[in-house]
Amino acid sequence: MTKQHIHWLLPGKYNDLKSVKDNFLASIRLRAYVSSLNTKFFTFSFGEDMPLSTNILVVGKIGNFNLEKRSLNWLNQIKMAKYSNTKVIVDYTDNHLMINSPMTNFYRAILPFITVAVTPSEKMSSTFSNFWKGTVHTIYDSIDVDILEWKNFKSRKLLWFGHGTNIPYLLNFLNKNYSLIENYTLHIITNQNGIDYFNNRNKTTVQSKAKLWSTNVLINEAKLCDICIIPSDKDNVQKQGAGHNRLITSLALGLPTIATMLPSYAKFKDYFIDIDSKEVSDVIKNPNIIKNKVVSAQKNVVPLFNKFNLSREWLKVFN
Repeated sequence: MTKQHIHWLLPGKYNDLKSVKDNFLASIRLRAYVSSLNTKFFTFSFGEDMPLSTNILVVGKIGNFNLEKRSLNWLNQIKMAKYSNTKVIVDYTDNHLMINSPMTNFYRAILPFITVAVTPSEKMSSTFSNFWKGTVHTIYDSIDVDILEWKNFKSRKLLWFGHGTNIPYLLNFLNKNYSLIENYTLHIITNQNGIDYFNNRNKTTVQSKAKLWSTNVLINEAKLCDICIIPSDKDNVQKQGAGHNRLITSLALGLPTIATMLPSYAKFKDYFIDIDSKEVSDVIKNPNIIKNKVVSAQKNVVPLFNKFNLSREWLKVFN
């Protein structure tokens, strides 16, 4: 039996599966790559141009670079797929339909041509359903780290990791909580734009060390740190549909976690400390007091985000 072919529309070139697996963008690494583990039934390709043999077209995150040219190219291919009875799936990971962003027009334009939608959180699925009346599936981002065992902490090191666009939330946290963390060293893992932004805008004297993101760097830095902080803005429309990826990754890495209570995090409230709660100062003084939260999360929650479990969710959508 001939395998069906799935093409992911993604910005850039991908010479092999490793270039997808190691991509800095979580939407590519934790979604497109994870879906491609279904090699028993499908073959996969990735990039700007859909092969003629494509049976299922998945529209990934379009990105802001070279947007006008890419939007036109992608829209033409999506229309062509639709008219040739190719299934068109949009993987909608950022909430552009709710705001007026450079990408909003593209997502509005493709709505009449999609067959199925997928999002990374229940909140995002609910939001997308306000704009499109078809079938919407929620498939969580996977995590790409193994579980690190809890260790008792005494090194006074804070970990922050994420895309550079989240650095303003980190700076806000530092400004608000400087007196609590002035004796800590902050380890930052992000892209070069994020490092530059932090270095130019940080007005505190907190000691910091920044490194470019890779999975190995993240794991190695986590082994050195006491606590992970994930500040965000729960009132920001763009953040309300965010997935669980950073929270679950932090817990998998064995780190007590202080995070903003985003909608997708709320169901896991028993496993981390709300950044707006009074407990934050106690945990920063002694992370060991929430050991049970981390150990429990690693047993009950982290396995749900295993890439093989989530690849089966993609298989259901493809079928």
